[in-house]
Amino acid sequence: MSRSSVIFLILFSLSSYKSFSQPIIKGVSAPTPPQIDGYLNEDIWKEAAVISDFFQQLPRNGEPATEKTEFYFLFDRNNIYVGIRCYDDPELITAKELARDVSLSDDDRIQVIFDTYLDGRSGYWFQLGPRGSIGDALVDDNGKNFNKSWDGLWDGKARITDKGWEGEMIIPFKTMGFKKGSDTWGLKCIRHIRRKSESSYWPATSLNAERFQISDAGRITGLKDITQGIGLDVIPYLTGGLSKKQNEESDPVIDGGLDAFYQITPSLKAAVTFRTDFAQTEVDERQINLTRFSLYFPEKRDFFLDGSNYFIFGINGDDVNPQNTMMIPFFSRRIGLDSGGDPVPIKYGGKFTGKAGNWNLGFLHVKDDNEWDNPGYTAGRITRVFGRQSSIGLIATSGNALNEASNSLAGIDLKLATSELRGNKNIAFSLYGVKSFTEDIKGEDFSFGTELNYPNDFLKFRIGYMQIGENFTPGLGFVPRKNIRDFYGGLSLGPRPKNSPLLQVRSGLDYTLISDLRNGGVQTAELKLNYADISFLSGDLISFSSNYEFDRLDNDFKITESIAIPADDYSFWRHSVTLSSAKRRNLWGLSRFVFGTFYSGTRTDLLLQTGYKICVPVYIGLESDRRWVNLKEGDFITQIYRLNLNFLISPTISWYNFAQYENQSETIGWQSRFQWIIKPGKEIFLTFNSPLIDPMDRFRPEIYEARVKVKYTIRF
Repeated sequence: MSRSSVIFLILFSLSSYKSFSQPIIKGVSAPTPPQIDGYLNEDIWKEAAVISDFFQQLPRNGEPATEKTEFYFLFDRNNIYVGIRCYDDPELITAKELARDVSLSDDDRIQVIFDTYLDGRSGYWFQLGPRGSIGDALVDDNGKNFNKSWDGLWDGKARITDKGWEGEMIIPFKTMGFKKGSDTWGLKCIRHIRRKSESSYWPATSLNAERFQISDAGRITGLKDITQGIGLDVIPYLTGGLSKKQNEESDPVIDGGLDAFYQITPSLKAAVTFRTDFAQTEVDERQINLTRFSLYFPEKRDFFLDGSNYFIFGINGDDVNPQNTMMIPFFSRRIGLDSGGDPVPIKYGGKFTGKAGNWNLGFLHVKDDNEWDNPGYTAGRITRVFGRQSSIGLIATSGNALNEASNSLAGIDLKLATSELRGNKNIAFSLYGVKSFTEDIKGEDFSFGTELNYPNDFLKFRIGYMQIGENFTPGLGFVPRKNIRDFYGGLSLGPRPKNSPLLQVRSGLDYTLISDLRNGGVQTAELKLNYADISFLSGDLISFSSNYEFDRLDNDFKITESIAIPADDYSFWRHSVTLSSAKRRNLWGLSRFVFGTFYSGTRTDLLLQTGYKICVPVYIGLESDRRWVNLKEGDFITQIYRLNLNFLISPTISWYNFAQYENQSETIGWQSRFQWIIKPGKEIFLTFNSPLIDPMDRFRPEIYEARVKVKYTIRF
């Protein structure tokens, strides 16, 4: 990138630091807190601050919302209260979901985001559906990073009425970090009407804004004399049940542990864990790998997810970036697994995350029961923010979850970004470098990259470069491919036809060119031609694309246990058609058909998904993922079946069942999870998890864990 371009970005980044005129409401102190029952029938709500001037982002940007919406805000010393009244025809409301943290993207819903630090880049996101389903998340990087696995202690209720639906939320200040001494927060309110594909916002936002962009939030002021109390949460838990390993008798399991969280300041939090238990964690979806490189599986464990945004480095964390998992210097999923990928107990851990002025801080140390009996794993991250969306930071790790060799890592990254380019356009420039230090390895242990990203509604483009040395070894990271130079990018256009049943039509291309770092020869080249992603106002979707790939095999590639593809140069074309109906319907379906050449032969993929909402509390979902591979070296078929059977009895009682079968191991995996939220922070889990059930042996589980877990949060 030229020097002038960098200077241009710096100037725009710094210029965005100025204060912009945003709508402001004044919070109202409530002498008597409202009862949270889903009805706005108490007189105290008549005194609340009210927001009602909502404008569409979609489908008709800038026009007033088609249905009247009112948000009400009250607060006292310990809590902020949100009331919602959404006018609508009650017969037309889409409201299928009940459980906590279930996706409401296909339901009507409201969302509220609090930028408690007033930094224009991070915040707390809360949502509420018409039947009382609630959800929450942490938002960072001005909406680009969205951590929905975070669970705060708060509550909400909602009811469908003869005028639409209404609801109430109570959010303790103990649940959120905030800037000490400030009485003003950023505030964004959103309403979605699913049948119309309508999203309306306060304040009004442009089509270029990220879904959860915070930099254009309004303001709520007057939040005086609020407190987090002592700021201490102590969460003891007790588990009991049975555990069985293959070819062994079942053993009783009784265990317990403790998590504790202390709010050192309103914006800095410390956490410790002893004998951490992850019995209620969702299992991974099985995947059959037809590539030469390791597959990425996301982190799902609560202890590591809380505050994980403070450890994001480089381009990782940008969920729409196709390269965001190519170089992750700290990947917490490495912890608590042995060399074979099986879980091992975590003995203890500590964590420190938060903000101090213009600094973001993250520190973690964990000791697990790994086979190498190492001293533990440590990760540290510090970031200095400047402007409204720019930052410079350092990262360091110590410990090796890959093997016995001692390992550490250090890196630096820079991000220059603004969402006010030419008024409301987004642009970001990233630059990073990382070096690993591994016992008995010297040289070629460095990785660096740079990227320019222009992620806007009509025009999107991205151009980047990444280099990873042959000996670069992040002992606590994830790097599926080394010894490469990676040139990548993409360009797309997304017009929105007016007076049409179409919401948007997006077309474009993406490319990747990976060469050998040592000799410069091309190893992989990929060109994806996206002819059209057609989104309808109804929520239906049609997509057409083609994908060209070149792959140089320096060594034979063993694609199955019995079939190896000889070393050679291969190029092939694959074509894809996707049809999807809107998931807001009680019965929905998706089909994806992919066909074309593949190495020395052909490959055909067929993905079928369907979901049926039998009634409000019962959902069944089916998926079939089948691949036919015909090569000169041999033919084979891969098959994965997945089944979801969920009983969402109420917002506090849910029972999830997930089963999956894949034909390579010819085994069935099954997880059953029952959750009863007695009160926020007081929960009972019943889980059964068996990764290995042989259907040829009367479906008898060879390995399983059956657990009862009781968790009780004591808040001071």
